Amino acid sequence: MKSIKIKLNNSNPVKLQKLLDIFDILSSVSKEYLPLRQKELETKEFKPFKEHYVYFRTKRPNINSGILQSHLRQQDSMIKSFISWCKKKHKIVSFPEEPKVTIPLRNDMFHFEYNKETKTFNAWLKFLKMYFPLNLCEYHLKSLEDMDSVSDSSVVKDKQGNLCLRLCFKTKPSKATGNKTLGIDLGIVKPIVCSDGHMIGSGGYIKHKKLEFGKKRAKHQKLKDQITQKQFRWTDDLNHKLSRELVDYCLQQDINVLGLEALKGSHLSNKKFRKYTWAFKDLITKIVYKAENAGLKVVSVDPRYTSQTCNSCGQKSGDNRQTQSDFMCCYCNHKANADINAAKNIFNLTVENGSNMNQTMSKALNSETQGSLVLG
Repeated sequence: MKSIKIKLNNSNPVKLQKLLDIFDILSSVSKEYLPLRQKELETKEFKPFKEHYVYFRTKRPNINSGILQSHLRQQDSMIKSFISWCKKKHKIVSFPEEPKVTIPLRNDMFHFEYNKETKTFNAWLKFLKMYFPLNLCEYHLKSLEDMDSVSDSSVVKDKQGNLCLRLCFKTKPSKATGNKTLGIDLGIVKPIVCSDGHMIGSGGYIKHKKLEFGKKRAKHQKLKDQITQKQFRWTDDLNHKLSRELVDYCLQQDINVLGLEALKGSHLSNKKFRKYTWAFKDLITKIVYKAENAGLKVVSVDPRYTSQTCNSCGQKSGDNRQTQSDFMCCYCNHKANADINAAKNIFNLTVENGSNMNQTMSKALNSETQGSLVLG
């Protein structure tokens, strides 16, 4: 799934004003709907979604029913995310007074098509019986080359207040031409460590930036929410860049199978060695969908004891890894970078479900660490 933003500035001002009017209506609906849902959460007297929809549909009959229904669904999803955040942080998080509003576009509500009749515009957006001309740049055209079908999209406002079409679309499935396998370990010094020794990212840079954001929040308490949102956007952007760099590297090296750790819960933060926390689950998610879009086969393996098992002789011991960066086997005295050693173990678990591992390692992992393969 991909998405691009296309400005609607070339449209008729009357048409743009109609979209702005819809934004105003949806904003007023959110301001009224969120307190109702919050009161239901506090009193545990939940009303069915249909009752709320009928209420707002009767109160604002001049808005499209599909837009209103999709908007209310979005608000419910936002509420669920706030509840999850409260449980995670063990504190009450208040709903935003000015929620971010978009105009949801279901597949049955809009149509996107290329314009081949004139050279003035590249494409058209048909929405609410109106045609909005779209001027596509080279980036848009390149992104749409492998478009297979259009998915649910939305009309959004950028930072300057311009209206934009956020077009979401599915890409045509591709197949990598390589015949190699790569194991991936999520490290501390380097966020992504490959079994062939290649490393991506800088843990020191991540730690530094997180400390800087923390200092800004402590210094500017009134702006802490804006700083947190800025940090969230930075984290999301960095994970996109790291995952893209990994997938591009796989394509350059003719790799068609990617082995990843099936990290869950406490596995995402090693309290013994990790000096900072990071959105590793989000990073894995981005790696998976980018790899699958590129035609790579993604395999998840059980990461248990991969950091304690020697890649050379296959023996497992907690004493093998005495520091974060150094690995030294107590049995064969094999020395290696700890993250690369773990990535090689993940590689062995990935290749044909461990059947290509050396015999000693297979015996060592048979009872406790045999990885169960799950297609990503």
